[in-house]
Amino acid sequence: MKRTAVDAIFADPSEIDVENWPREVAFVPYVGSLYASGIDGCRVLLLGESPYRKEGMTHAPEVTRSHTRSIFSSMATSERSSTDGAYFAPLDRLLTGKESPSGFDKAEMWKRISFVNLAQQFAGTASSHRPQAQHLREGGTILAENILPILRPHIILVLGRVTWAHFQAGELAHNVPAFEAERVNRGGGKRRYTARRDVWMLRYLDSMALMTWVYHPSWNIDHWQDRAGALRHLIAQRKLLDSRETE
Repeated sequence: MKRTAVDAIFADPSEIDVENWPREVAFVPYVGSLYASGIDGCRVLLLGESPYRKEGMTHAPEVTRSHTRSIFSSMATSERSSTDGAYFAPLDRLLTGKESPSGFDKAEMWKRISFVNLAQQFAGTASSHRPQAQHLREGGTILAENILPILRPHIILVLGRVTWAHFQAGELAHNVPAFEAERVNRGGGKRRYTARRDVWMLRYLDSMALMTWVYHPSWNIDHWQDRAGALRHLIAQRKLLDSRETE
């Protein structure tokens, strides 16, 4: 018998049938086989901006539903494509907290997270093609209403300031300190990037997630240690909140 998304998400995410996700979810999230165990006990969702397509690909469900999984499933193995680069290598460092992680370390961390893009529409065929603001806003509604109740993450790390700006959900977590990206303005250039990243709280069902953002991994703005630090800051703060609730 096929498992529904709600049945399978904490039993064996690899058994989730893409067709059993809500019909509003055009791009079913990638979910690692150890997602339920998480990183230090926290279920982590990486939130990207938008998917890209190859020439000739359509928005038909048989194309989009499995698209994200088909791209990210190989990340949980030690066998990597030689084309991995500007996007995936920074994510490996973010997850492992290492500048040059081993294949085993990378695969192990990808097994423990989930990934989905905010936009539920293809942006185009090249990274220079930008998603429409409307698609990002609509994707935020789908994420909050149809994806988070299934994934039930403790942590959401948003990959990109544009994505963060368009995901209008949650509220500032006044009792959680902001993350400071100490290396973002390294080099002393004239342009000053945002170092302070507020932490927000997003409630769904009977739970909530802490979230903040980093600059897009393809841009050489955040230092890899700052990206990794943002994730670990969220995890530490979530565990601290949970410990206070049990006292």
